[in-house]
Amino acid sequence: MLPLHPLTVHFPIALYCLGVLFTLLYLWRPRLEYDHFAQWSFTLSWLSMLVSMGVGLIDQNQLSLSDPRRNEIDTHITAAIALFIVTSGVVYARLRWPDVLYRYRLVYLTATLLGMGLVIWTSKLGGQLVYRLGIGIYTDSFH
Repeated sequence: MLPLHPLTVHFPIALYCLGVLFTLLYLWRPRLEYDHFAQWSFTLSWLSMLVSMGVGLIDQNQLSLSDPRRNEIDTHITAAIALFIVTSGVVYARLRWPDVLYRYRLVYLTATLLGMGLVIWTSKLGGQLVYRLGIGIYTDSFH
């Protein structure tokens, strides 16, 4: 079966980065459109993370339980869960407090930048799984 997780990860990554970009644009030039685009980007990133994580867990089952590469997959999963938790907080804060950038600016921006760091870390770990360990690449030995 073709691994689908590597095909789905780009959406949450790009959407999260877009949310950060629009947040920074809003802080630089406060236009309501930037704030709305940031909210939608973070929300769509969160939703696409759910899909990507679910597909990743399904793809993981294609490896045998004794495969030594599972330890590195577990590290990637841990990073992804941390990212999902931070993104959940970012989305919740925007929904709960529409003025979060004024009310809790430092906390919110810290969480957003922590999320960006987790995006980078999770992506790096995923790239190592694909390019160093050959996980998620369709080959005859993958079934």
